[in-house]
Amino acid sequence: MEFLLKAIFWAALLALIFFSGSRGFVKNLIVKASLFLAPERESRQTSRENMALLIKIQDLEKENLRLKTALGVNGKTKLIPANVIFGGGFLFSDVILINQGENSGIKIGDLVTYQNKILIGRVAEVGADWSKAVLLGRIGEKITLRQDMSENIQHAPVEAAGLGGGEFQIEMPAEANVKIGDIFRSAENPEYIAGVVDKISSESGGQFKKISVISPVSPVLLDEIDIISKND
Repeated sequence: MEFLLKAIFWAALLALIFFSGSRGFVKNLIVKASLFLAPERESRQTSRENMALLIKIQDLEKENLRLKTALGVNGKTKLIPANVIFGGGFLFSDVILINQGENSGIKIGDLVTYQNKILIGRVAEVGADWSKAVLLGRIGEKITLRQDMSENIQHAPVEAAGLGGGEFQIEMPAEANVKIGDIFRSAENPEYIAGVVDKISSESGGQFKKISVISPVSPVLLDEIDIISKND
C-alpha cells in the first residue's frame, strides 16, 4: 500500500511539472535521454534538420498560416492550430496527444500536419478538449507514397512499411532513379510531404534496393501543429 501511494505521488508530481511552465524542460530532458539510450537517433536527427532545409520550410510561412486560421485552408477544409501536449516519440511512441478536440471542430480521421506542408499523421480519438493522433510511419503500418515529380515525370506509387518514429522503408528496383534528399508525398494526399530519402542500400548485383524515408520533422520535437479538418 505504501509503495502504491508513493507511485501515485511521483506520477502526480511528474504530471504537474509536465503541464506547467516547465513542460519544455521535461521535454528536453526526455529527448536527451532518448538520444543517450539510442545514440544513432542523434545522427538521424541531424539528417532530419538538414532535409528540412532542403524543402525550405519558413517560420514566417507558419505564422502567416496560423493568423489566417479563421479563413480556412479552402472551401472544404479548415486549419486548426494546436499543440502537442505529450507523445511525439517519447519512449518510442507513435502516438501524440493534442490540446484541441471536438470543441474546436476536430474529428476522427482529420489530418495532422506541420505548417500545413508535412503530413504527420491522423486523428484517431477525440475528446471535448483533447485529441489523440497516430503518427505516420508507425511500426507495421502500410502506406502508399509517390516520389515527387521531377522533370515532369509521373512516378508510379509505391508501398512503404512503417518502422516507427516517422520512418518508412521502400523496396524499389535497382535501376530506379532515386537519390538521398528526394521527396516522397502521400499518394492519397499529394499536397503533403510524407518524407525525404535518408539512406539507400543495395547488394551488388541485386535486383532491388531498400530506400529509407524519414519525416523532415522529428516526432520527438513536435510542438506546434495544424489539424486539417473537413467542413461539415
